[in-house]
Amino acid sequence: MAAISAILIVLIAIWPINNTLAVAATSDYGIDALFKFMLYFAAPIFVFVNGYVLYFARRYKHRRDEPADAVGIPLYGVVPLEIWWTVLPALLMVVLGIWSAVTLFGLYKPQAGALNVEAIGHQWKFELRYPGLKSSFYGDFYLPIDRPVTMNITSADVVHSFWVPQFRVKLDMVPGMVQQLHFTPTQIGNYPLVCTEFCGIGHGDMRTTVHVVSQADYDKWFSGEQQQVAAASASAGALNLAAGVVSKGQAIFEQKCAVCHNMAGFAQKKVGPGLQNIFSDPAHPKLVDGSAPTPEDVAGIIEKGYSGDIGVMPNAQANGLSSSDVANLVAYLKSQSK
Repeated sequence: MAAISAILIVLIAIWPINNTLAVAATSDYGIDALFKFMLYFAAPIFVFVNGYVLYFARRYKHRRDEPADAVGIPLYGVVPLEIWWTVLPALLMVVLGIWSAVTLFGLYKPQAGALNVEAIGHQWKFELRYPGLKSSFYGDFYLPIDRPVTMNITSADVVHSFWVPQFRVKLDMVPGMVQQLHFTPTQIGNYPLVCTEFCGIGHGDMRTTVHVVSQADYDKWFSGEQQQVAAASASAGALNLAAGVVSKGQAIFEQKCAVCHNMAGFAQKKVGPGLQNIFSDPAHPKLVDGSAPTPEDVAGIIEKGYSGDIGVMPNAQANGLSSSDVANLVAYLKSQSK
């Protein structure tokens, strides 16, 4: 049975991890070592327990030549054995608990100089937002090698999951809750990002690719995206705030903005702050030179997007908003301000 245990350890613990899921980020924090440690104990326990069950079932089975009312040999407790199989598993659970806690806390430890990226789950796609880039991505996205990354994770509809197997990071994407994962990509390559939480009929198709590239290639990609956004903004139609319709703005807000914002005070946050009384509430950050924001200021933020201390918001193009949609939204926000 010892030989069978050794074979199982190689087949289920060592070979698959080392050959099919090589680590590509520093987020490992000993996850592989912890997983292997558990399997090193689980494999022989499985083999010996089931082996002895089969052995005793065969060795002490009822014989044909025995009377039907035969009684087996009475067995009594063996104190040393009972102590052994109580204390040893208890110690093992303590070690696993402490090791697991240390590993888990490492995944939530912020890293200096990290690239902050927002990941928002939708049925059935991932939306990615970068600071300084006024657009969102629905599909493949890029990260620079050897730079710490902080993923700010949430969901726009139902519970999804953010899992990159080679990065050893996995976390539920929960509506109304922003959670963080920290890791540093260490290997250039293309890695799958998949949802592992059943989220509807399109769950199986909710996957994309993370491209880890050199810093130079990342800067080139980032610059190209900025140029595309600037060109799209330049070609957008003229904005006429006076033409805004409150009812249409409310419908747009409920359809697109309410995913991240409440129509309540600033502190009533979802992903972003509450937007009620945005033009007069002193709790709102000043958006211009020390004075309260004007409708033109708010329209500019909706059009161009926002990146700052309170979060990242994509621009109107990324959110699928036309110039008339922006005007309608501003009209609705004005109607909700005292």
